[in-house]
Amino acid sequence: MGFTEILTAIITISVLIIIHEFGHYLCAVSTGMKVDRFSVLGIGPVVARLFTYKGTEFVLSAIPFGAYVHIVGMEPEDDDPKAPPDPDPSLFRNRPLWARMLTIAGGPIANYLTASLIIFSVLAVAGNRDVITMEVDAVQSETAKSAGMESGDELIKIAEFDVTGDEPYGKVSEATSSHKGETVPVVVRREADEVELQVPISDAGLMGVGLVEGEVVHRPASLGHSAKMAVRQPLVITQKQLKGLYYLITGQIDAKVSGPVGIVKEIAKSAEKGWIDLFFFAAGISTLLGLFNLLPLPALDGGRLVFLFYELIARRPANRRMEEMIHGIGMLLLLALILYVTIANDIL
Repeated sequence: MGFTEILTAIITISVLIIIHEFGHYLCAVSTGMKVDRFSVLGIGPVVARLFTYKGTEFVLSAIPFGAYVHIVGMEPEDDDPKAPPDPDPSLFRNRPLWARMLTIAGGPIANYLTASLIIFSVLAVAGNRDVITMEVDAVQSETAKSAGMESGDELIKIAEFDVTGDEPYGKVSEATSSHKGETVPVVVRREADEVELQVPISDAGLMGVGLVEGEVVHRPASLGHSAKMAVRQPLVITQKQLKGLYYLITGQIDAKVSGPVGIVKEIAKSAEKGWIDLFFFAAGISTLLGLFNLLPLPALDGGRLVFLFYELIARRPANRRMEEMIHGIGMLLLLALILYVTIANDIL
């Protein structure tokens, strides 16, 4: 993994974050909100002012990580509580509820649309990318280790199920779900040989390994097929990740979560394989960025949407100062978690 691949990975994830923030910006200005600043790269103090467009100052910030959009009126008012509220219709808090919901959801929507656009473009230009087999990326459970599974093993057969060909991931899931709590024969291709192992399947239907794409075949793709896959694949990725997150939270799997350093490493690995793999991986990361921000956690877009749904149901807004305090605490906890994951899982 060379410097070029790492630089490509950093640029890729930076562009996806900028696209996320641009989604917020576009939805805000299109619904009549005032956006006074768009930091297209970095957070913290402004170090360079690029240009101003329709009242929005586009800048570069001191800490070169991420990007942000400042929408006027999202923060609670600091004026005398006895004074009447500012009636400016361009303030976030004064816009209709649907406009505020759209603006908050605009970032994740931009990421999902970007993922679809990438998938469609690559398929239309380079053809269909058919995954024929799934490969073991990491052996995560002690039972899988004891059974003899190794990183790089290509799955061929699980019990009576052939798990190669079209939709191999789905075939693997069907096979393991059909033998929950059992120990079954698993045939893997290891280098040039086929090896049969006796692998326990957990009660959740899992083998305890992380899977990545194995053999991939490229074929011409029609525009119709490209469009269909552009809609379908982000939804498939979302479903897989939510399922994995549920198993992780409930303790049914033991997996490591990657931080920014780990994500950059994985993007760099895909860049080493070629531009097609890089763009497909970028589509996956864009999908996950959108999904992550929709989680109903404080400081994330999903957390802000929770408060807006409360307003929709209760017909009155939540206490703005309390909401901002919750988001502030959530942001500190999120940054602490990212720091811990980065040090514990990505570096050490």
